[in-house]
Amino acid sequence: MIAYNQTFINNLAVLKKAKQWYAHGFISSGQMSAILKKYHVDFYDPNIFVKIGLFIFTTITVSAALGFYTLFAFTASNGLEFSDLFPIITSIFFAIICIAALELFIRNKMIYRSGVDEALLYSAYGFILSAILFTVDNDSSNGALISSILFLPFLAAGSIRYLDTISSILTVLCVYVIYFLTLLNLGDIAKLIMPFALMLLSAFIYLMAKKQKKKDAVLPWKNCLIAAESIALIIFYLSCNYFVIRESSIEFFDMNLAEGEDIPLAFIFYALTALVPIGYIFMGLKNKDKVSLWIGLLLVAVAVLTFKYYFSLGHPEVTFTIAGMIMILIAYFSIRYLKTDKHGITFKEDVDEDNFLKTNAEALVIAQSFSQQVHSPQQANNDLGGGDFGGGGSGGKF
Repeated sequence: MIAYNQTFINNLAVLKKAKQWYAHGFISSGQMSAILKKYHVDFYDPNIFVKIGLFIFTTITVSAALGFYTLFAFTASNGLEFSDLFPIITSIFFAIICIAALELFIRNKMIYRSGVDEALLYSAYGFILSAILFTVDNDSSNGALISSILFLPFLAAGSIRYLDTISSILTVLCVYVIYFLTLLNLGDIAKLIMPFALMLLSAFIYLMAKKQKKKDAVLPWKNCLIAAESIALIIFYLSCNYFVIRESSIEFFDMNLAEGEDIPLAFIFYALTALVPIGYIFMGLKNKDKVSLWIGLLLVAVAVLTFKYYFSLGHPEVTFTIAGMIMILIAYFSIRYLKTDKHGITFKEDVDEDNFLKTNAEALVIAQSFSQQVHSPQQANNDLGGGDFGGGGSGGKF
């Protein structure tokens, strides 16, 4: 199912946890050294700058190959009966080439998130989507819906086989697009149920991702599930944000609102705009969940901007100055309060496991050397004058 070496994937999870334990002093240098030796990983995983360079280089290579192919093949096929199918055939052909090259590099070169695999995977997505768009009549009423339905299985397969976080994000967004376009076909009833239907779907995706994330069997896909969680939390809020509801009602449902006129159930969406981010923060603090905590803090700013847009007090420079002063005071007292652990929450900076491991590399090497059992050399069979200890008469007799 997974394209990468399953043993190395499991070893990565073990090493990540071991680094955390070692950085916090839960295991010794000797134990950490033994873990590094036993759970080795032979993936090619370069630094971020090399990854970016490899990604760009691979993308340019694919584009150049497509250009050369199109230059000669299109000219050769011009005027033939299947010339109208040339874009579709080309897209399918290059999608197959990209996937085949991706599998070959993973198997033979042991690449893992090196920039090459991402570039080949995303190029394949582009070619597959192009083939779908060339095939489906997108000018029809359900063209976008059919294209999304056809594209979804490829995104899901890429997420599962290649453990790709971006693919997971695209998969979840594609599900939302299909859901949204399906509800649009309901007509006027969609105007009433759309926000609540999207919130219901978001809650379902979030709870499912949260539940699956706890299972050991899906550990390799943990980052993918975290991405799905994050998207679900963000879209849940956008589905009840007053600004989004009002503007989307005008854009998609042709709702004509006079200046100063509110949408139906406006008080509910005003309340949700303010309360949902606070709920995310509370949930994050209570459950020690960084995902909901950080998203909640981000959405507090979105909520403030929403109310500022509709209830401006004038003089924005005064408003922003007061808001900044309030935020500084909140940050100051929060830092003072959380300098020591409070219910498992602290302002102390988390230890960077990777940097901590690098700075303690010498200690690990020394510990590994001394952790090996030292065997004493056998006594030489040489009395050197009759001494009991082989030391030239060093015993009690000569």
